[in-house]
Amino acid sequence: MNVKDRMIIALDYSNPEDAKNIVETLGDTVSFYKVGLELFLNSKGEMVEYLTEKGKKVFLDLKFHDIPNTTTMASLFAARSNVFMFNVHSGGGKKMMASVVKGAKEINKETLAIGVTVLTSFSEEDLKDTYKSELPLKELALNLARLTKEAGMDGVVCSPWEAKSIKEACGEEFKTVCPGVRPRWSVANDQERIMTPKDAILNGCDYLVVGRPVTKNEDPKKAAEMVLGEIEEGLKEKC
Repeated sequence: MNVKDRMIIALDYSNPEDAKNIVETLGDTVSFYKVGLELFLNSKGEMVEYLTEKGKKVFLDLKFHDIPNTTTMASLFAARSNVFMFNVHSGGGKKMMASVVKGAKEINKETLAIGVTVLTSFSEEDLKDTYKSELPLKELALNLARLTKEAGMDGVVCSPWEAKSIKEACGEEFKTVCPGVRPRWSVANDQERIMTPKDAILNGCDYLVVGRPVTKNEDPKKAAEMVLGEIEEGLKEKC
């Protein structure tokens, strides 16, 4: 996997034209983009087609979460759209995830199906308030990752802080997709469990999701190049 393929730029826009403008601005510097609910709905799904036609990889971040049949039917759309990767909530359970994998892979063997463990906006306190769980956040994320692996999925979305332990439990081939990545020169915003790109790579992250530090920067292209530089540093040190 080359350095560029490890950085996923989050297109967190409500206006599709704004998203297209940033893609044009970043040009060949960026090859991989995340399309979430906000942009997907506001573009009526057309942003996926636009990026595909541009020769970009797409991470369809819609976090499907429903009964097995409903989630599987939604996942078939992702598989047919030839996106590089899509996700479901691991909290939907092993039965749901196994159904998703079976359905999606029958249509497109290359599409990566991954599970969302614990949202990076969650803190330990949030977890206790929401789920009344006594499990430490890291342990809950690890348990969900194991269930995701057992269901046959390709990897998980997780915090960079959990990536190393997930790799140790699920194997090096099990992909870790990590939001909550913030270069040293950027602010945390609403993310709780954050890490620099270099440290994220050293901690076992395969794909780093980066949004505002690049898209809201005065010079987005330069910011993207700086993030790639930090990723490359991490890869060299890891070797």
